[in-house]
Amino acid sequence: MTTTLPEFQTARLALRPRTIADLDLIAALNTDPEVMRHIAPIGDPAMGREGIAARSFSHVARGLGYWSLFIQDGPEDFVGYVGLIPDGELPDRVQVSYRFATRYWGKGLGFEAVSRLLHHGFEALALPEIAIVTHPQNIASLRLAEKLGFEPEATRPDALIGDPPVPALGLRQSRARWLARAQTASGLNAR
Repeated sequence: MTTTLPEFQTARLALRPRTIADLDLIAALNTDPEVMRHIAPIGDPAMGREGIAARSFSHVARGLGYWSLFIQDGPEDFVGYVGLIPDGELPDRVQVSYRFATRYWGKGLGFEAVSRLLHHGFEALALPEIAIVTHPQNIASLRLAEKLGFEPEATRPDALIGDPPVPALGLRQSRARWLARAQTASGLNAR
């Protein structure tokens, strides 16, 4: 059993396991109406510091949890977060979660961070599949999911998202599909 999550780096980002010190940064991120437009209403207690703290560290022993994102050249420049978290009650169901400050939208940082986390989830943790659960009108999230190779699964009437709440859309990618895509990409890069 692990008690800490690994740190990662990408070309532009440092992914550090979430700490207590990060909770205020995330709570502040959750007060931005643009960030929260497809997630939850501003002021939702689950999105405040205590709600964030309650769910931030409970799955670390399984290798799941949240990573705070910082620009490598500005190690105190908070970008947002990514996470691998349980997707329901079944132990083998995991979803990737992500949220970014608006000033970092449209720069490819979401793809960079989530790709790194998928690599960890499928390679190190050998997860059989990973889901994305998003608002059906969150075009940026849907584009990111498609670019990462996720395929629509189904609407989830039991998972409400947004303000007003609507059934979330589930997307899924299997480990086999991810590994095949990674192998194809590395073969193309070797040419």
